[in-house]
Amino acid sequence: MGRKQLAGIIAAAGFGVLVVAYGAAFALTGDKVPGDTTVLGIPLGGLSESAAKDKLQAGIKDRLSLPIKLKAGDSTYQVKPADAGLSLDVDATIAAAGAGRSLNPARMWQVMTGGDAVAPVITRDEEKLKAAVDQLAKQVNRPATEGTITFEKAKAVQHAPAEGLQLDNGKAADTVVSGYPSDGNPRDLAVAVTKPQAGTDAIDKAMTEYAEPAMSGPVRLTVGDKGVDLQPAELAPALKLVAKDGTFTPSLDAAKLEPLFKTRFKTLESLPKDARVDIVAGKPTVIPAVDGMVVARDKVVPAILSLLPKPADQRKASVGLAKSKAKVTTEAAQALGIKEVMGQFTTHFPHATYRNVNIGTAARRINGTLLKPDETFSLNKIVGERTRENGFTDGNIISGGKFVLDLGGGVSQSATTTFNAAFFAGLKDVEHKAHSVYISRYPVGREATVAWPSVDLKFLNDSGHGILVQTIFTASTPGKQGSLTVKIWGTKVWDITAGASAKSNPRSPGLVYNTAADCRPQAPTGGFDITIFRYFAKSGQRVKTESFTTKYNAADDIRCGPKPGTTPSATPDTPPTPGAGSTTRPPS
Repeated sequence: MGRKQLAGIIAAAGFGVLVVAYGAAFALTGDKVPGDTTVLGIPLGGLSESAAKDKLQAGIKDRLSLPIKLKAGDSTYQVKPADAGLSLDVDATIAAAGAGRSLNPARMWQVMTGGDAVAPVITRDEEKLKAAVDQLAKQVNRPATEGTITFEKAKAVQHAPAEGLQLDNGKAADTVVSGYPSDGNPRDLAVAVTKPQAGTDAIDKAMTEYAEPAMSGPVRLTVGDKGVDLQPAELAPALKLVAKDGTFTPSLDAAKLEPLFKTRFKTLESLPKDARVDIVAGKPTVIPAVDGMVVARDKVVPAILSLLPKPADQRKASVGLAKSKAKVTTEAAQALGIKEVMGQFTTHFPHATYRNVNIGTAARRINGTLLKPDETFSLNKIVGERTRENGFTDGNIISGGKFVLDLGGGVSQSATTTFNAAFFAGLKDVEHKAHSVYISRYPVGREATVAWPSVDLKFLNDSGHGILVQTIFTASTPGKQGSLTVKIWGTKVWDITAGASAKSNPRSPGLVYNTAADCRPQAPTGGFDITIFRYFAKSGQRVKTESFTTKYNAADDIRCGPKPGTTPSATPDTPPTPGAGSTTRPPS
């Protein structure tokens, strides 16, 4: 064998070895990730492409929805990944890590010997990301604040100036993305810092020259020979000093002080009186407006601010009076056109002390109610909550088809009377609710109950003129019924008459025997439906008709005591309930 043949054989054998080695390397590396590769701290080296994806997804699934924490100054903020439109592209991340088959020897060598920390590939919705950063900026951004002095319990409290922050929105977007998926540690946001204009020297000066003297004693304001003293504790909540440009500016919040001024200036002022409409000698009369003279508010605050830094013997200033016009002028009251009765109604009630109290209290509060055009009457708003503090007492109300005691029982008499007056005045019914059972002293189907705060009586003044509600209350006595008349004055628009359908859908009451110690007997009342008609006419000609249907439930016959023929259970200490079998209705 010649040398050339031998060399060929050796070369062929060497090539074969290389081919075998290359094949072995390819088989060994396959689609595996380079050996030292990590993604978000998760080691993926040596794994196949699919195994690497599975491990990455399992390792970060709890982090994908965690809020991204961010920091600016001393404050920490959060952004939800979904709000910022961020998601992890697992396929692209594993591809970037080097997974996937390749015949390139260099790639095979890298799989066996290389690998590094690989950044995750994040998909971002630019529109959502911008919106999230804009929202973040609203939380981060703040102007620099100057040093201030406020006053608590007549003592000056110093507040140091503070730097302002301004978020760099462009850099913030990249910071948000870099923090996803979150590892729980906040990323620092790029912010610009703005400095306040005045330093602490101005605040120190304000404390010494103004704040401390301001709380040293009262200031006195005078009008002529009359005056009032305003104490430091009264002025303190409205007083504030702000440092700026090396000096300071004091200010008083006049709105906060107005309740104090109204109370303390009463001896110095004569307040304006609005024009009103009263019933005088049986007819509506306009009581003219009276202008007032009040302490000039535009002079008060400067006067107080000038006195506060002064010593005790110089803390006095004269303030003038200014004319204050009435809000409702005489001309405006006259223009309301309140001149005649538009509608009226009277109801009567049997004697009971609670009725005199509750109906009378409600009537007095309703009396004199003035409604301008397009204003709505609300009985609950005018009468107020039925409490003892508001002048009401316990009386009968209907609850669950039974008469029970509760505060304000009887006020529905005022509601029913007022409702009928508005009905015959032709005013628009906004809200009314009939009693659940029929009460014979009220016009059938045409009545109203009220309960605080959910059940109200409301009507709209749609007459085009003002209206005045007048109530005339006559208390009951043991031998005489009481009465309530409601008149609605204005400019009459309609001639109103009423009609009613026949009763329908009759409902029979049940019979209930009640052995409870607090049983109250009750007479039965049948239930039924009835439709009420309201006819609107002008010059004797009917123009329109309105209607509504009232539905009454039956009220059971409640008898106190055991059912006849049964043996009542009793103990020696519990005598039988007296009055068993009585069907007397309690007063209502």
